[in-house]
Amino acid sequence: MKYFNVDKPQRLKLTRDLTKHLKRGNPWVFSDAVEKIKATEGSYTILLSHKNEIIAHGFYSPNINLAFRVLNLGDKKFNDHEVEKRLHRAIANKKHLLSQENKCFRFLNGEGDELPGVVADFYDGVLVLKLDGAASENFWVKEAFAAIFMEQKEIPVKCVYFKRKNREEEKGMILAGECDNLTDLEFLEHGVKFRTNIIDAAKTGFFLDQRENRNFIRSVSKDKTLLNLFGYTGGFSVYAGLGGASKVTTVDIAPNAIKGAEINWEINHLSPDKHEGICVDAFEFVADAQKQKKMWDIVITDPPSFAPNQKAVDSAKDAYTKVFADSLKLVKDGGFFAASSCSGHISFEIFLEIVQEALSKSRRRGKVLLIKGQPEDHPFPFALPEMRYLKFVYLQVFLD
Repeated sequence: MKYFNVDKPQRLKLTRDLTKHLKRGNPWVFSDAVEKIKATEGSYTILLSHKNEIIAHGFYSPNINLAFRVLNLGDKKFNDHEVEKRLHRAIANKKHLLSQENKCFRFLNGEGDELPGVVADFYDGVLVLKLDGAASENFWVKEAFAAIFMEQKEIPVKCVYFKRKNREEEKGMILAGECDNLTDLEFLEHGVKFRTNIIDAAKTGFFLDQRENRNFIRSVSKDKTLLNLFGYTGGFSVYAGLGGASKVTTVDIAPNAIKGAEINWEINHLSPDKHEGICVDAFEFVADAQKQKKMWDIVITDPPSFAPNQKAVDSAKDAYTKVFADSLKLVKDGGFFAASSCSGHISFEIFLEIVQEALSKSRRRGKVLLIKGQPEDHPFPFALPEMRYLKFVYLQVFLD
């Protein structure tokens, strides 16, 4: 089966010595380290050292900063057998996550599963495939991936849906099998029911990377009030409700997100009196809550990424610091605060500095109880810390 496109291989030369960088396992080469060549997006490319030695095989993007993604080191041509070997290795690592209580997980995580740019999430038999950027879309043959997803038997797949970014005119298409319920798909996560609209929702349909962090919140929510800022479709909120929270407030600017949060609360048979969904800008909500001197036992602040690229890091640090400092003022004395970020450009070290600065600006003290990140189904190469993107810090907060 043909999993990727190869016309005439291109040759791309490094402008500085990155041999050690690549041999240590970092699979990315940026545009400032290579000579620019005329090539189409996703061209199969042989990477040469500044001494004209073959360093790696991969694919090339002439139009973005991430210019070259490694498939194989050395002068070994990448082949279809290698694709299948890597796919089955990923399946072997993930199949234990499928159980009666859990019907969702990340099936493939790009470079973390040795298939650069290929992301696939599993939702109770529906596999949602995404290809990261134009180079990945042109290089990989999505129909071939759909066929092998359907053929393998270790994780039962009944349908493969290819999803593009929501701003694309054609958002996606069914590649294989039958998908009856893409706009109202229900699945289990740790025994918790969720519904999502695969076609219109963010990412592949749900934020599976927060799975273990949501489950942690369930374990600490009994008899507590909880505020979930930037709450999207209420993942943390539902877990808190099932954990016995006395009152949960979900805040998000998107009407469909709040509607989704209310549906997810309802299908888990939680009391409607214990949940309030508020459709408003979270920044405005925090400012108003401060004026009204409202406070909660637990506040979760998980904003969208403020750092889509390296140039935005400085402004993102300021934005994260402000929103966390303002959120901390809504936590009761002795209460708890969860700060999270999904930006790969913000390292764990920088993120902890941001939280520390936010505590200082809010005139609070914090005791770290837990630091977590993404779960095991979101692996990353050891030499590529940018893919260790998810940060989750849980603090106890004191006013004096």
